[in-house]
Amino acid sequence: MTTARRVLLGVVVVLGLLLAGAVWYLGPIAPIATGYAAKITCSGHVLSQRPVDDMQGDLPPNPLVPLLRVSADESGQQVSASLLGAWRSTAHVTEGLGCTLADEDPGFTPPEPVTLDDPGAPWPEGAAPLAPPEGVDADALDAAIARAFLEDDPEGRRRNTRAVVVAADGELIAERYGDGFGPETPLLGWSMAKSVANGIVGRLVHAEVLALDDDRLRPEWDDERADITLEHLLTMTDGLRFEEVYDPDTDATRMLFTPGETAAYAAEQPLTATPGTSWSYSSGTSNLLCDVAHEASGAGPELARELIFAPLGMTSAVMEPDAGGGLVCSSFMYASARDWARFGQWFLQDGVWDGERLLPEGWVEASTTPVEPATTPYGAQWWLNAGPDGQLRMPTVPADAFWASGNEGQQVVVVPSEELVVVRLGFSGEFGGIDWGLEELLAGVIDAID
Repeated sequence: MTTARRVLLGVVVVLGLLLAGAVWYLGPIAPIATGYAAKITCSGHVLSQRPVDDMQGDLPPNPLVPLLRVSADESGQQVSASLLGAWRSTAHVTEGLGCTLADEDPGFTPPEPVTLDDPGAPWPEGAAPLAPPEGVDADALDAAIARAFLEDDPEGRRRNTRAVVVAADGELIAERYGDGFGPETPLLGWSMAKSVANGIVGRLVHAEVLALDDDRLRPEWDDERADITLEHLLTMTDGLRFEEVYDPDTDATRMLFTPGETAAYAAEQPLTATPGTSWSYSSGTSNLLCDVAHEASGAGPELARELIFAPLGMTSAVMEPDAGGGLVCSSFMYASARDWARFGQWFLQDGVWDGERLLPEGWVEASTTPVEPATTPYGAQWWLNAGPDGQLRMPTVPADAFWASGNEGQQVVVVPSEELVVVRLGFSGEFGGIDWGLEELLAGVIDAID
C-alpha cells in the first residue's frame, strides 16, 4: 500500500470515528433539540401570530441552535425542525388547541371558541377600556411598570418584558406591552400552567368527582405507588423520581419535547421517598395531576376550556395537548396578559366568579398554605411569599402574596391584602423570574395604589 493510500485510509478512519462519535453524542439530544424548536416555534407562530423567523430568538442559547432548520408548511398545519438532515421533529396544529409534537397528525377535534357574554362590560367580565385609577398615584404606577421594561438594567439583569397588567379592587387599572405584543396577544406561561392545573382539580373536587384522599390513581401503580393520593400530587409530595432540569436528555426535556404521553412518562418513574414525607418540584407530577382529572371527568383536550376558560371568559387561552390528547398541564398554556389576570382574579375572589362558587370553600386558603416538607415556600401548585417559618422570599412585598410562576420570568401575582393582581410576561432568561425585577415591580405598584 502506497503512502498516499495509507494517509487516505487514515483520514477515512478518523472521519468515520468522528462521525460515529457525533452520532453517539447527538443521538439522545438531537430529537429533543428538534422537538423543542418545532414545538415552541409552532405555538408562537400559530397562537401568538409571530413570524417563524421571529421565534428563533426564543430558542435556548445552545450550540445546536444555529444548525437547526425550522419551517412551516404551506398549509399552515405543521411546523418542522431538522438537524443536519438526520433528525426531524414535527408539531401539528389543531385549531383552538395549539400545537402538538407527534409523529403524525393526532386528529383532535377543535373545541368551540370561548366568547364573552358582554364584551362591552368592564374587565374582567368584558373587555371594556381600563378603569380610571381612582386614588392611585398614576405617575408612580407608570414609573413602576416602566422599570419592568428597562433595556439597560443598572444591575445588568435581562428584563425583556413583553406585557404587564395591573388589576386592583377588581378593575384593570394599567397595562403596557413591548413592541410586537398587545392586549390580544396570547403568550406562553410555561409553569404557570401548574396553577391552572390546581384550578382544574379544584373544580372537580367541588363537583365531588374527585377527592383529595383518592389513591390508587393509575392501574399500573400496583406497588407502593398505589399509596400516592391526589393531595400528594397537588402538593408535589408524591415521592416520585423526576429530574426537573432543563438540560438536554433529562426527564423534563424528554417528557416535554419528544412525541408521546407526558403523564405516562411521569407515571413510569419509581418512588424515591414515601408519599407525603418529602417535597420535590416536578413537571411530571403536574401532568399526572391533569391525567387524573382527564380520567375522572371523561374529558379530552377540551378539559381546561370547559372547566376554566369558558366560565372565566378567557377567550384567548389555550392549553395544548400531548400526542395522546392529555393536556400538558406542566408547561404549555398560552393566554393574553388580561386573561392571565382573569385567572389570578378568580383566586383573589376565593374561587367565586360572577357570584358563583366554582372552587370548594377553603380551597384557595389550603392551596396557599406552605407545604411543610418544601425547601422553598410552596403550596399546592402555587408559589408563596411566606414559608412555614414566616420568612419572606420578597421582604418588601406583603406576606400573603402568592403567585403562578414560569420559566423566563412569567408571573401572575395575587396579593389578597392589597386586592391586587399583577401579571408579567416576558423572556428574561431567569428561571423563577425574581431576578429580572419582580419584587421591585410589585413594591412600586403597591406604593402607587396605597
